[in-house]
Amino acid sequence: ASQPPLFAQPGCLQGFRRSARMLILSASVARGTFVLCEYDASTGADDLTEISRKVLPKIPRTGAIRSYVYGGHTFNYLLDKDLIFLCIAAPTATELVFEFLNEFRRTFESLSRRSNREVELARMLRDLIMRYNSDGGGRVQQVERDLEDVTDMMRNNLGKVMERGERIDSLLDKTSALKAESVSFRSSAKRYNDDLWWKDQRGKMFLCILALAIVVILTWLIVHNSEKLTDSPR
Repeated sequence: ASQPPLFAQPGCLQGFRRSARMLILSASVARGTFVLCEYDASTGADDLTEISRKVLPKIPRTGAIRSYVYGGHTFNYLLDKDLIFLCIAAPTATELVFEFLNEFRRTFESLSRRSNREVELARMLRDLIMRYNSDGGGRVQQVERDLEDVTDMMRNNLGKVMERGERIDSLLDKTSALKAESVSFRSSAKRYNDDLWWKDQRGKMFLCILALAIVVILTWLIVHNSEKLTDSPR
């Protein structure tokens, strides 16, 4: 028979409140919609265990590892046969979250075979969340700092581009002027080439006409001399 769910007591949160952002806010394991163990490490006003219970019936039973958004929270879950390992975590460290879910599953399987498993499961889940929030939280903060650095760099680059806006406009004007000058240069070059071609053709035409005239004159002289020789008395 299924064992009744074991709830983590609010007193377990003492000494666990941290100024840094948490990686794992809440976690639970359920068989279908029946919760076997759950723990809420958050310090906010939302009751994440209650929200997780509402999400359980909505989670699709397909695939192995998935994410589900409900009530403004991102739920990451891992399916293992009829068990659902569920957690609410920081959205910037998905890889660490699924590491947590896999370790949660392995530890749960090893402890579920023991007789006094309820107390050990509650302690295991609490310690596991605290460890990931202690070790993994620093990595989450590092990722967030990296994202902030990239954002600041992009803002600075954008500011520099905006400062150079007038220079860019000036470059665009110069580009347009150069384009117009290049068009004018091509037109002038074409006219110059056309003039050179006509000059060359006129020279060739003059030489041809001169050669033709010389041929005509020589032909006329030859014919005229031949006629004279023919007409002279023998």
